[in-house]
Amino acid sequence: MGSQIALQIKCPVCQKSLMDRHHKLDGHPSVSLVAQLKGRKGWLRLSSLYGSYAVESELDLPDGAVARLSCLHCGSELASTFHCDQCQAPLVPLAMAEGGRVYICARKGCRKHFLEFEDMDEALAKFYDTYALDSRKLPARKQARPPVAELDDEKAIMASGSFLQAYCPHCNRSLIDRSSLAFTVIGRDDRDGVLLLSPYLNVFTNKSTVEIPHGEEVKYLRCPHCRHSLIAKGDKCDRCGSRTAKITVGAMNKLISFFICLRKGCTWHGLSDQDTKLIMLEDSKEW
Repeated sequence: MGSQIALQIKCPVCQKSLMDRHHKLDGHPSVSLVAQLKGRKGWLRLSSLYGSYAVESELDLPDGAVARLSCLHCGSELASTFHCDQCQAPLVPLAMAEGGRVYICARKGCRKHFLEFEDMDEALAKFYDTYALDSRKLPARKQARPPVAELDDEKAIMASGSFLQAYCPHCNRSLIDRSSLAFTVIGRDDRDGVLLLSPYLNVFTNKSTVEIPHGEEVKYLRCPHCRHSLIAKGDKCDRCGSRTAKITVGAMNKLISFFICLRKGCTWHGLSDQDTKLIMLEDSKEW
């Protein structure tokens, strides 16, 4: 099913590469920075795998410590105006060679991080061309009406036909396999199989290697990489009352939670309450 994404990181100020090919973490070149804590400075290496929290440091960084990070080339402190919504520590911006930025929390032990793209369409297309699973290019997205940036309630629309850049919310690996969203599914006879869904919003084609009768709810849906359950605890489909599954998709310059109904034939999907305040899914006659 492909491998986890190894990012190519550069300084957002001087634009020089921060990749250290001589020191690897998780089997890939590490991201090399300078850390400062309580007047002491030393080297810091981060894993370049998106979703990995492996770190090595010359300094003793206890859990909970908030370090100041800077570029080893130009010496600029890497700081942003954003703060972690989990622990309130500053978020550190790192530029990606393919476009956009990844933000990480400066607090040791906090796992908050996210991707940001200034131009969602161009940057994500380039990002996924680079990191497509098994080195294959992803299919061209359907031509859809441009997202509406301003509505009466100042929400943005994710248009029908948009390609859903999908990740597992647990291991952060891409769920895109060739031209489909791929999951491990357990059907009525308790057999494992593969479920393939269309990655385009409001397009409902699907294939499965196990029998799933129309109108029946699947027993389980898992990530094909980490095998973690994708079932959203406590959430129900607004249309038929079945359980839902939660994945992560890229939308409107951020990563959001996206819910799908587990009953075959039910075409409901939705966003979290927080994301619904900013984003609307365009209605479709198919839906």
